[in-house]
Amino acid sequence: MSQPKQPTNSGALATLVIVFFFWGFIAASNSIFIPFAKTHFQLNQFESQLIGSAFYGAYFIGSLILFILSNFVGYDILNKIGYKKGIIYGLAISVVGALLIIPSANANSFPAILGSFFIVALGFSLQQTSAQPFAIVLGDPSTGSHRLNLAGGVNSLGTTLGLKYRDWETDRKSAG
Repeated sequence: MSQPKQPTNSGALATLVIVFFFWGFIAASNSIFIPFAKTHFQLNQFESQLIGSAFYGAYFIGSLILFILSNFVGYDILNKIGYKKGIIYGLAISVVGALLIIPSANANSFPAILGSFFIVALGFSLQQTSAQPFAIVLGDPSTGSHRLNLAGGVNSLGTTLGLKYRDWETDRKSAG
């Protein structure tokens, strides 16, 4: 006997897909900050590229930390707290990082700015690690990959538009 199909929670899926869009847009828009920081902090090319390294390195380090902690405690921490709470905790971590940018900027400290960006990205890492399986469980498991593909496609759209925004902003500043 076949199981009845589980309906998709469309409202939660729509919200999640919008969040995927903004993750892509924000990640791509980070490169707008690089030329500003290079000029403002008088950085060389290597130092200015640390912005991207801090942001994207946090994804690797955050996932590695979650893996190591889960192995240490003997259970999957993310499954224990739940995907929804994982997204909320990740958002809280990102908010802390974003708020730390204020005193970092006021102190005119490039290392503190890098640390703040790193914390924002740690939160993003937890959010995205939680959101992918959450997209699958928002409906019938047999169509979970469809929901995940939709979210990933919208994430790519956000990335594309973020890059276009970056290019537009760069062209605008060059012309003015």
